[in-house]
Amino acid sequence: FTRINVRMRNLELLSVRQVDAGGEFQGAQCVCVDYDSGNVFAASPATIVGLSPQNEQVIGSVRLDQCDELPPDGVNKIVGMEFLPDQQSVCVATDTGSVLLWNVASGVIENVGDVGSGIRAMSWSPDQEILVLATGQDTLIMMTREFDPITEKSIHPDSFGAEEFVNVGWGKKETQFHGSLGKEAAKQKSEAIQAALPWDDKHPRISWRGDGQYFVVSSICPNTGARKLRVWNRECGHQSTSENVDAIEQALAWRPSGSLIASTQRKPNKHDVVFFEKNGLRHGEFSLPFGVKDVQVKELLWNSDSTVLALWCEDMVTEDSKVNPKSYIQLWSMNNYHWYLKQSIPFEEDRVSSLTWDPEHVYRLHVLCNSGKYLQCTWHWATHSSNNALVAVIDGSRLLMTPFRQLVVPPPMSAYYLQLPAPVNLVSFCCHGNTDDVLVLLDDGRVAVYRFKDIDTKEENVKLDGAGGNSFQTCCKTPKLEGIFRITGLSQTLQLSKLIHHVIWYSPELVLLCCVDPQRSQHSTLYSCKFDGESLVVRSQTLVDGSVYTMSCDPESEDSVLAVQLTDGFVLKFDIGSDLIMPWELSSGEELSFPIPCQQMALCTIGEQRVVLGLTSRYRFYVNNTEIASNCTSFCVHKEYLLLTTLTHTVRCICRKTKVEVLPTLSDGKAQPFDESIRRVERGSRIVTVVPDDTKLVLQMPRGNLETIHPRALVLSAVRRNLDELRFLEAMTAMRRHRINMNLIYDHNPDKFLTNVQLFVQQINNVSHINLFLTDLQEEDVTCTMYTAAYNRSPVTEDSEQTNKVDTVCDALRKALLQEDENKYILCILTSYVKKSTPELEEALLLVRSLRDNPNKNAVISPADALKYLLFLVDVNEMFDVALGTYDFDLVLMVAEKSQKDPKEYIPFLNSLRRLEGSYQHYTIDKYLKRYSRALQNISKCPDHFDECLTLISDHHLYREALPLFTLGSDKYKEIAKLYGKYLIEKKKPEEAGLVYVKAEEWQLALDAFKSCSNWRQAFCMAAKLKYNRENEVDLGQKLANQLRNNKKYMDAAIVLEEYANDTEEAIVCLIEGCHWEEALRRMYKHTRMDFIETNLKPAMVENYESLLESLETMRVDFDKYRKRLKVVREEKERERLEFQESGGINDADADLFSDASSATGESIQSSKSSSSQSSAYSRSTGRTSRNRRKAEQKKWKLKEGSPYEDFALMAALSKIITAVDIMRDEVRGLVKVMIQFNSDKEASKLQETFGGFLSLIDTSIPSIWMDDSEEGEESVVLGPHATANTIAQAVQRGQNLTTKEKLDPIIKNAPSLHKDIKWKLSMLEGAKS
Repeated sequence: FTRINVRMRNLELLSVRQVDAGGEFQGAQCVCVDYDSGNVFAASPATIVGLSPQNEQVIGSVRLDQCDELPPDGVNKIVGMEFLPDQQSVCVATDTGSVLLWNVASGVIENVGDVGSGIRAMSWSPDQEILVLATGQDTLIMMTREFDPITEKSIHPDSFGAEEFVNVGWGKKETQFHGSLGKEAAKQKSEAIQAALPWDDKHPRISWRGDGQYFVVSSICPNTGARKLRVWNRECGHQSTSENVDAIEQALAWRPSGSLIASTQRKPNKHDVVFFEKNGLRHGEFSLPFGVKDVQVKELLWNSDSTVLALWCEDMVTEDSKVNPKSYIQLWSMNNYHWYLKQSIPFEEDRVSSLTWDPEHVYRLHVLCNSGKYLQCTWHWATHSSNNALVAVIDGSRLLMTPFRQLVVPPPMSAYYLQLPAPVNLVSFCCHGNTDDVLVLLDDGRVAVYRFKDIDTKEENVKLDGAGGNSFQTCCKTPKLEGIFRITGLSQTLQLSKLIHHVIWYSPELVLLCCVDPQRSQHSTLYSCKFDGESLVVRSQTLVDGSVYTMSCDPESEDSVLAVQLTDGFVLKFDIGSDLIMPWELSSGEELSFPIPCQQMALCTIGEQRVVLGLTSRYRFYVNNTEIASNCTSFCVHKEYLLLTTLTHTVRCICRKTKVEVLPTLSDGKAQPFDESIRRVERGSRIVTVVPDDTKLVLQMPRGNLETIHPRALVLSAVRRNLDELRFLEAMTAMRRHRINMNLIYDHNPDKFLTNVQLFVQQINNVSHINLFLTDLQEEDVTCTMYTAAYNRSPVTEDSEQTNKVDTVCDALRKALLQEDENKYILCILTSYVKKSTPELEEALLLVRSLRDNPNKNAVISPADALKYLLFLVDVNEMFDVALGTYDFDLVLMVAEKSQKDPKEYIPFLNSLRRLEGSYQHYTIDKYLKRYSRALQNISKCPDHFDECLTLISDHHLYREALPLFTLGSDKYKEIAKLYGKYLIEKKKPEEAGLVYVKAEEWQLALDAFKSCSNWRQAFCMAAKLKYNRENEVDLGQKLANQLRNNKKYMDAAIVLEEYANDTEEAIVCLIEGCHWEEALRRMYKHTRMDFIETNLKPAMVENYESLLESLETMRVDFDKYRKRLKVVREEKERERLEFQESGGINDADADLFSDASSATGESIQSSKSSSSQSSAYSRSTGRTSRNRRKAEQKKWKLKEGSPYEDFALMAALSKIITAVDIMRDEVRGLVKVMIQFNSDKEASKLQETFGGFLSLIDTSIPSIWMDDSEEGEESVVLGPHATANTIAQAVQRGQNLTTKEKLDPIIKNAPSLHKDIKWKLSMLEGAKS
C-alpha cells in the first residue's frame, strides 16, 4: 500500500452517476455498499432497498412491517446499517431496539435481537467480527458476528480509563512554567463546560479505528450535559477519556490510519474541525469557511486510505425562515498541517439524507438525497499544470499558483493566489494560445477566467505570497481577471456543479465541457462552448454512447482532435471542428481500448506516431494498448522525452524519438548502469511538472517538500539543442552547472564547431571559460563513450582514419583568438600551445619573449604574469629545458628566476655554455637536453669534432640520420656506413648490412653479409667485384648450395650447383629431394642422365606417395575427432549459459568487474559464465609482454576434455589441419602428374580421390566450425582498449556476452582461406574412375 502524496494535486472528478430511484429511496436515513458487486442499500423507517448503479435498477426491497417481531407502532428512526458480504445480508438497527437481518438473495428479513431500552447507535468493527450497540440506558453492548452478547458496560464510566496519566510529582499547577501565557495563567480558573448545543441530536456516535483494535464513543455526559469522547479497546475495556472541550458537536470519525479522531467544535468566533489523540488530548484543528452559526455539521467521514475527510453540512435556519436550507458536501485533505478544501458540492433544493465512502474504490462517494436520488461521484488526484509549468492548487475559494519556470515555492505557500468568490472545484489551463491562462469552475456553476496580459497590472483578487510584494520585487507576472461567466444553454443548470466532470479549455475562445446526461446517467454529453459577453454559451453538443472517464488533447498539435476515454477503457476520437465522435483507430486499424481504465491520460507523438498515454491507479502505464511499465507512479510529457517515476524510486526519461514497438523492452523496471535516461530519486517521489525548453523537473517527496532535479537526459537535450542553434554560451553555462564534459561542445558536431569557432569565442568572451574548455580537451569522443546513450554513435576504430582532435581544436581556436583580440586572450593562446598532444612549449615561450621584447600599452597581462601562468601549466624544470633549447640565454634566465633553482647551480652552467662557439654550443645544449638528432646536425657542422660525432652516432644509433649529412663517397661517409653495417650485423639483419657495405665499398664485408643470409645472387656479384678465380667461385658455390639445401630452397640450390659448381648430378638429386619432378626430368634429359629415373626419381616418388597418404589419413582422423568434440563442447556451454540465465545468478568475476556500476545504481549486472572467466583472465594478462602472453595463451588453450578453453583449442587445431591440407594442392598435383607419366595410374587416382574427399569435407565443415561473423558480433561485445564502461553496461543489459581480445584471434575469429583457384585435379583420372 503506497500513501498518495496530495500536496501539489487536486481532486478531479472522474465520473458521475445519477439514478433517480424515486419513492424507493425517499426518506432513506442510512446507506451501505456491497463492495463486491457495487450494489447500494438504503434503509428508511419503512423499507430497506437495494439498488444496482450499473444498470440503474432496484435489485430488491423489503418492508420493515413484514417482520412480525417489530413493535406495532413501527420504527421512528434507523440508527445504523451494515452490509455483511459473507452472509449476503443487510444488518439494520432501529431506535426501538430491534436488530434486523435482511438476506438479499432470499428476501427474508428476521429480527436477530432486541434491546428493551432501545438502540441509539450501532457500529460494526472493520473486520465485521464485533458489533457494538449503544442502548437507551446509556450502556454499550458488545456482541459477536453471530449476535451473541460478549459484555455490557456503562457508556459513562467514572474513571479516566486504563491509560490514565501518571503524576510524576512536578508540583502544583501554580508553581509550573506556563510559557508565553505568563504567571496569570496559573491563577485562572477553568470555566464551566457548557452543555451540548440545542441542535445536537444527543445521540451517541461510535467510530472504529481502521485496524479494529479500538473504537471511540461520543456521548452526552450526564454531569455536564456536554459531549465527551471515550476510547474503548476491542474487549470493551475503557482506555481513555477526552479532556473537557467546550461546544463539541455530534460528528465523529476515527481516521482509519489510527492517528487522529475527528469531531467538530463551535467557538465564539469560528467553527472548527478538531482532532483528538487516542489518549484524549487535543491535536490540531482547522476552521470551516462558514460563519459561526451558518451551518451544522451532520457527519464526518474518512475515506479508506485516510487522505480525504468528507464533511456533510446543512444550513442552520430559524423556524420562521422561509428559505430552504441547503446541504453541502466538502472534501478536505491535509499536508504539512495545512488543510485544503479540495471539493465543495452544494445541494440546494434536494438536500442530502445520507452518504458513505466506498470501501473498495478509495475516492468514490455514495450520496442519497431526500427526494430519493442517488449520486455516485468518483474522484482521483491530478496535477493541474500548464504547458509552461504553471501549477495550480485548489484550496477552497483560493487558487494557489506557482510558476516553476521562475521560482519554486513549497506548499502550503505559493507564488501568488487567486481569491475567488466561491469554492473552486475544477481548473483548466488553455491548451493553445497563452498556455498560462486559467479557467476555474466554481461550486455554484460559474466559470472564472484569468488571462495574462502584456502589461503587468495589479488585481485586488490576486494576492502575492512567495513571489514577493510588501516592498519586495515581484518575481513573476500575475494574471488579470477577465470575468466570471455563467454557462448558458445547458439543461439541469441547478445541478450543474455536480454534473460537469471534465473541462478542457482548448483555445482562447473555445471551451469543451463534459456533463452527465440527466436522463441516462450512463451516458455523457460533450458541449462546445464559446465566450459571449458575460456568458459561456453552448455552441453545440454531442451525445457520447457511454460514460466519459477522462479527456485529453495534444497541446503540441492543433488538429482539433480530442481523446475521450470511457469508463470501460474504450477510447474515442472527437473532432472538435465537425463535432464527430468515432473510435480511436491505431495504425494497424485496431480500435484502441485500454485493458484497464486509466485515471490519467495524455496525447503526444512518440516515434513520429500519435499515441495515447494512460496510467491506472495500480501503477500500470500504457502507450496505446501496450503496457510499458507496471510500476509507474506518475508521468509527464516533455518536448523530447517521456518522463516516468517508478516504484523502484527512479525517474526514467524515454526519448520520444523511440519507436513505439521498442518501448516494451524498456519496461524491465531495473536501474540500468551508466544509462543517462535513469536517475535514482527519493522513495515515493512523484512528478509535479517539467519546465519546457529547460532542464528542471520538479518532484514532490512523500513528506511534502519539493525538489528540483535536472535529469542528465534533459540536460544533454538542452545542451544539444543549444549547440545545434549555435548558442554556445547557454550550452557552456549548463555544462558547467551540471558538470558535463566540455568535449561535448566539439564532439557534438565537429565540422559545425570548426566552422563557427569565431562565434564560439565571441559568445563565451571569457578567458577563464575558454581555458576551462581547452584544459578539458581529450582525444576521446564523449558522444561514443560518456554520453553514448544520448547519441547512439559507434566508436571510431583504430583502422579508420582520424585526425588528432586536440591538435585540431587548439589550432582552430588559437587562430580565432588571434583574430579576435590577441592581447585579451594571451593566456588562452598559451593554453592552446601547451594542451596539444605534443606540447609546443617552445612556441609558447617565444610568445612570452615577444611580449617582453615588444611591450604593448594595450596588453592585458604582463610578460612576467604570462610566464607565471605558463609555469602553472607546465613543470618548471621542463620549461627550463625548453627555454635552453631556444639557445636564448636571456629567456633561460627569465624562466630560471621563476623557478626554485639555486643560481649557484645554473649560472656556472650557463656561463660555460656561453664560452662555446656557435654550432658546438648548440650541440652541447642539444646533447644535454637529449635531443640527439639536432645535436647530430650541429656537430656535423664542426669538422674538428668528427670523433665526437662518431661517438654520438654509435652511442645513439643515428646512422640513418647521419649519412645524408655527409657527402656521398667521402671518407667520413664511408666510415659512418661501415659502422652502420656492423650495427646491422649485430641486429641480425645481414642483407641490409650487405647493402650498406656496398655503399661503403667494403666488398669482402658485403660478400660475408650476403653469404650469411643465403643471397647467392648478390654474393656472386660481390665475388665478381673481388675478381674470384674459378676455384674460389666453385668453392663459394658449394657452400652456398649446401646452405640453400639446408634451408629447403632446392630449386635455388640446383641452379647454384649447375651454374657455379658444375655439379649436374648433385643438382638433379637436389631437385628430386625437393619434389620438383618435372624440373628434375628436364635436367636429366638435357644432360642425358636418364639413369637417375630408376635410381633416384622412382624410389623418391613412391616414398613421397606413401608419406602423403599416411599424412592425409592421420589428419583426416584428427579432423573428424576434433569436429565432433567441438559440437559437444558448444552444446554443453550453451546449456550451462541458459541454466545460468534462468537462475538469475551472477558470476563472482563479473561482480568484481561491475562493482562500481552496482554501487552507483543499486542493481546488479548479469553476464554469462563463459565471459566471466575471459574477462578476469584478460584483466590479469594486460601487464604481460606479448611473448609471455603468447605462451600463456598456448598453455591456456588445451585440448584436454573439460578445460575452460577447450573449444578455442579445438578450433585452433582444426585451423592448423585445414591450412596444412590446403597448401598440399601443388605438391599433390606435381606428384600425380609424374606418377601417371611412369604408369602408376591406380596410385595416382587413389591419391587424388583421397585428397579431394578431404578438401570437400573441409569445405562443408567450415560453416559449422566458424559461425557467421555478423551474428556473433551482435551477440557479443569486446573488452579491450576501445571498450568503455557505457558500452560494456549497455551490452550486458541487452543480454550480450562479454568477450576479450583473445576471442578476436584470427585463428578463432576467422576461418582459414582456401586456395580454391589452384587447379590441382587431373580430369583424366576422374574420367578413368567413371
